[in-house]
Amino acid sequence: MSAVWWPEARTGELVAYLDDQELARLIAVTEVAEAGAGDFLLHKGSPSRSVLLVEDGQIEIIDETLGETIVLGRVGPGGVVGEVGFLDGQPRTHHVRAGTACRVRRLTREGLLALAQADPQLFAKVSIALASLVARRFRNALEELDPLRAFAASLGDPEDGAEGAEEAEPAAEARRGVARDDGADDGPIQYDEIEDPILDQALDVLRELARRPGKDLAGV
Repeated sequence: MSAVWWPEARTGELVAYLDDQELARLIAVTEVAEAGAGDFLLHKGSPSRSVLLVEDGQIEIIDETLGETIVLGRVGPGGVVGEVGFLDGQPRTHHVRAGTACRVRRLTREGLLALAQADPQLFAKVSIALASLVARRFRNALEELDPLRAFAASLGDPEDGAEGAEEAEPAAEARRGVARDDGADDGPIQYDEIEDPILDQALDVLRELARRPGKDLAGV
């Protein structure tokens, strides 16, 4: 696909289309940052102002939604992290930390936009590389969701039988957090209090997907 635009001159997710002179000009508008193992480079919910190009070492994209630290993906030299927030300006979706001592280059949005007038061809090449990267990771994300889609399809239509619907309703209310009126508890039911095989299966699928090493899902 890359040959449709320009032939690849080197390896690297954001620099593959660049010749030596163009790479040097891109490097000139980036900022260097170094971090030790365990240091955080990006924080979930923080403003998105830059995209990270990994020069040396390895960085990790992590998630803590399920109550434990899960590494969603690892990115080494030549890789890029943070392109989603970089493009849409929305807050970061995950934490990013250094898995090892690492050196990265930050390309800010201002730095990229400055190239639009100063170096239009370089701006075009980097923009196309960003778009290609987002498209590839989107396709990979769809593949990662296949097991969850298959599980959802296996549940069938809740309207298939009235008896099944009646049996499912109490569990459905519990999952929605509906308070019980039997005086036992005035608050919503917690997930770990529900004895529901379907819910247990769903949570197992979600946990398995979360623990599975991501396929190039470094978007953030």
